[in-house]
Amino acid sequence: MSKFPAHVRRHIVVLTLVAAALLFVHSCSVRDELILSPDGSGEAHVNVDIHPVLLAYLTDLMTAMTGAEGDLPIFDLDQLRASFQERPGVTLLGAEMPERGALRLRVAFQDINQLFADEESADTVHLTSSGTRRQLVVTLDRNAVRRFLGFAPQDSSMLADILLPPEDGSLSTAEYRDELEWAFEEYGDGGEVADALDGSAIEVTVRPRGRIISQSGGSVSGDAVVFRIPVLELLTLDQERVYSVTFAP
Repeated sequence: MSKFPAHVRRHIVVLTLVAAALLFVHSCSVRDELILSPDGSGEAHVNVDIHPVLLAYLTDLMTAMTGAEGDLPIFDLDQLRASFQERPGVTLLGAEMPERGALRLRVAFQDINQLFADEESADTVHLTSSGTRRQLVVTLDRNAVRRFLGFAPQDSSMLADILLPPEDGSLSTAEYRDELEWAFEEYGDGGEVADALDGSAIEVTVRPRGRIISQSGGSVSGDAVVFRIPVLELLTLDQERVYSVTFAP
């Protein structure tokens, strides 16, 4: 039985689902391996590890929200499984928490284009075909995290909104970093906070089932392409970033 009432669980699950959507908030490492078939189906293997600085910060937020003491769970696996069951064409193959602040997910999808089929997110991730070639294109801007929040219940963005920068782009990366350093200063010394912020990144490994022809924005590693973007940079982009992988079955 979860320690949280239903409305609190809905807020917590947003952190997990944003990670599952390849994007997460600050001071954590997200490593995702995307196995993609030519027909658009595939699997995503997601590893989330929250930095101790953010873990302490989130613990205080959870205590304030619930009034409960102790090491409250950051991720609610029951709510996570229920949320995935509501999404057609997506199957949660596995979910586990090897330790507090760590999450491991395996997700299967029938069509990667359908994962982001709503009007606001349709151009964020898409797979196209031209003859025998397939091209996966990912377009990111500073509002990408908010668009990916569509993977969570509509009223679940409170915790993320506490940390996300203004939507109008009024904060530069440096200014935003200063605000986060101030918010986290009591949870670690200057070096620990700096390490947490500098180490926050989304790393996505795309492993197509086929021969890689070309890529843009990443680096080829064996039979895969690796893309990496610092989270602070992502959330304060002043123009779009486009990443792509072209492959043939």
